[in-house]
Amino acid sequence: MKTEEMTMSFEEFTAFMREKVQLVLGTDVIVVSKSVLKNNGTRLQGLEFFKETVRISPVIYLDGIYKEYERGRSMADCVREVCSLYTVNQWEKEKTEKIFHMICSWEESRTKIYPILLPYEKNRELLKNVIHKKYLDLALCCCLTLEDEERNNMSVRVTEGILQQWEISEEDLFRQAYENMQNAGYHIINMMQIIKECGFEGEMPATKMFVLTNRKQLYGAAGILETDLLKNFSDRIGKNLFILPSSIHEVILIPDEGRFGESLLKEMIMDVNENVLQEEDFLADHAYYFDREKGEVRVA
Repeated sequence: MKTEEMTMSFEEFTAFMREKVQLVLGTDVIVVSKSVLKNNGTRLQGLEFFKETVRISPVIYLDGIYKEYERGRSMADCVREVCSLYTVNQWEKEKTEKIFHMICSWEESRTKIYPILLPYEKNRELLKNVIHKKYLDLALCCCLTLEDEERNNMSVRVTEGILQQWEISEEDLFRQAYENMQNAGYHIINMMQIIKECGFEGEMPATKMFVLTNRKQLYGAAGILETDLLKNFSDRIGKNLFILPSSIHEVILIPDEGRFGESLLKEMIMDVNENVLQEEDFLADHAYYFDREKGEVRVA
């Protein structure tokens, strides 16, 4: 049974955590509440940490910790975890300086710029400060993708401020992003193979579904920009392709053999969007279509 102390709202919890974490870390670090706008209008609440000797300010999100608190975790444990995330995981000066230097330097960053696709309508607020183009009903943006020593990925969307820092044009940015796609390992793989690689050993019905993504499986839905890849695949099987937007990280390709109507495709997409995806990974609620004669993608 929860005590009175354990009935704080999320807003009260955030304010309490900021105060106690600040007390523990002392005056060398300034702790402030931070609301961060993520993909598709998703907002996460966290604590941002400022230190005079570090030029990048990390944010530790509180949403997951608050859920543990609601399940009975003590406030003291919550405070300890946030302090541990800040200190034990070490937002090291060396690492943050490296990131800062890369963001400031076009020459350091250019080989790590990749295109990403996001829903246009759901991200109108986010896109106000992000360099983007309209692609069908989606927004084509660019992100700087970094990988640390433990092969953890971090991505930063390219904003107007970053573009000014680099002193390049939007055309230069997108040209470099398209060029880097060639080294990102975009590929098409049979879904049966993916299921087997996940360890499933039972009998499975044959399926003509294929997954398009990249080597890191990060923002891999941008693979639909690779029309040469889609063209070669569709010519090999002799069919046009339905493209199901399973997430911003991959899409599902289904050969058009006249067996799938619009209503069935929409039902499949809605099922994934409602029962599998996190909101920030949502791409679209309808299918796309690749016409191999025209060599182009359109809304189905």
